[in-house]
Amino acid sequence: MMSLRRGRCISARRVRRIVALAVVALVAAAGAAHAEQRYALVIGANPGWSQDRPLRYAENDAERVRDVLVSLGGFAGDRIELLRDPDTADVRATLRRLARAVDGASDTTLVFVYYSGHADARYLHLRGAPLSHQELQDTLRDLPATVKLAVVDACKSGAVTHKGGAPVEPFTVDVAGPRVAGLVILTSSGADELSQESRALAGSVFTHHLVSGLRGAADRDGDHQVTVAEAYQYAYERTRADTAPTTAPQRPAFRYELTGQGELVLTRLATGRDAQLVVPRGAARRYVVLDINEWRLIAEARAEPDREVALSLAPGDYHVKRVADDRLEVTSVSLAAGRRTELGSAAYHSAALSAGILKGDPGELAPAERREWMRARAFGVLAEGQAAAALDLFDQLLREAPGDALALRGRGRALVRMAEAYQQVHDQAHERGALGAALRSDPSLASDPEFQRWYERLGELDGRAHAAAAVQRRLEEEASANPRTVLRAGVSVDLISARGLFAVSGTLLLHRLVSANLGFDFSVLGFDASVVLAPFASRWSPYFALGGHVALRKLGVGVGPSNVQLSSNMLSYSGDDLWGLHGRFEVGGQFVGRSGFTTELGLAVITFAKPDHEVIQQLWPVFHFGWLW
Repeated sequence: MMSLRRGRCISARRVRRIVALAVVALVAAAGAAHAEQRYALVIGANPGWSQDRPLRYAENDAERVRDVLVSLGGFAGDRIELLRDPDTADVRATLRRLARAVDGASDTTLVFVYYSGHADARYLHLRGAPLSHQELQDTLRDLPATVKLAVVDACKSGAVTHKGGAPVEPFTVDVAGPRVAGLVILTSSGADELSQESRALAGSVFTHHLVSGLRGAADRDGDHQVTVAEAYQYAYERTRADTAPTTAPQRPAFRYELTGQGELVLTRLATGRDAQLVVPRGAARRYVVLDINEWRLIAEARAEPDREVALSLAPGDYHVKRVADDRLEVTSVSLAAGRRTELGSAAYHSAALSAGILKGDPGELAPAERREWMRARAFGVLAEGQAAAALDLFDQLLREAPGDALALRGRGRALVRMAEAYQQVHDQAHERGALGAALRSDPSLASDPEFQRWYERLGELDGRAHAAAAVQRRLEEEASANPRTVLRAGVSVDLISARGLFAVSGTLLLHRLVSANLGFDFSVLGFDASVVLAPFASRWSPYFALGGHVALRKLGVGVGPSNVQLSSNMLSYSGDDLWGLHGRFEVGGQFVGRSGFTTELGLAVITFAKPDHEVIQQLWPVFHFGWLW
């Protein structure tokens, strides 16, 4: 399965001209042997900018390039800077250090710069201020090294070969002197193309073939050394072949600005310190070399009918998988320094093609390698659009290693993806929370050009949240100053009301917004009770009440007036009927002053039964006032 790095496309005719130029021009590259002083800056950056789909293997690609430069390229370990997910300031500072290191050197010098990560037509997608292709090219051109070689494995990386300086026509190499000097830039794709990662390769398609070529797969003339021209031509052909069936075929690009003559040898294969793994002559079958845990893919080569292909590898134990049309053929080899091991005579066993090239069992890895495996897995899950699952994996990594900067960066990316999902369902509270958590995980997002939209969105959501919080605080302050919400008891009077013609009640606050009233009606000598809900915590609030009234006469106590005749809506009934026993529902407005003075004005629907069992419903006013304390 391959994933894409963002990009566009160049014409096939242009590519053919560039390839021809690459083969001819790099014959005029630099010294016949390794440059005496070699320096390198190797960069791998998985996360990219906030809107990029994270890469899984860019940092792994950078490590593979560093390893081959040290083991076969004549680069001393202390002269290679490996930067994982750096910011632009780190890259600029390292380039300045390289410039100081090579400035004034009496010997020829080579500076090699490699980048694997996200890019667009203008910028490399690093943390911090954007680093443009133009700036990178100008910086490389101005380095005081004899030869500058850059490899950019990123989407639209071919843009760097088209900016600054006029295009060079093929077959017009200017041989101006005995010593080569100048600039060479190799890119994994055209100026408008996507670059691809492959899960099966656990890395970039272009870098995988470039490293395999530098380990010997590109040594077409069998002289045990690989020039830049050979490595590039091999990587170009294999990248085109592997990506041609996909929806985004790649055409690596090339630019040179060189004078002089000679060949730029990048790796030497017969060092004596390394082992030789020999692929026999034969039909074009893939031989894939993996570490003993089948976690890292080291190199691959294809058998050729007219020559053996020798790969230079570090001594150690490896698994080799020979890929057939319907199966894998697997063998184990132990390589010793200075020794040749022939794969043609190895004993193979068959495995299902569905088993895949890489097994990657984390249980067999050391703790640091296991964390790296998990990090790559988390970035892969995020790249597949499973933000919540990726967040869980990053959190698991951070529980084991709280200072894991790359896991923090990945966590920030996962939270940005989750904020996008929350925005789509209009869940602003969770969207705001996810964006805030993303910035806390990865503060560099604040300077990410593609995060600016989200940064503005977070400010907008914060403003809304602060406004809502201010309103809530005002309501709470008003509620805290409202006696109805803080006082516990009171007394009230109804002069004329559904509760009685002259009723005195006691009030008890049951809850912040719910109170109970129990009163005595002196007009007909009876009891009245009600429960009142005032839903707003302000001084003014609507209120709703359920209540009832019962006269002492109905309770069997023979006191109080009787036969008070009332009439309403052409109906006639007695006071004993109305206030003898009824239930009611009230609705109205309530005001509570700072002093505790309380007023309720409303209407009540009273339901009662006449002696003949006729059920009557009457609408009565409520005028109630009292004090709370």
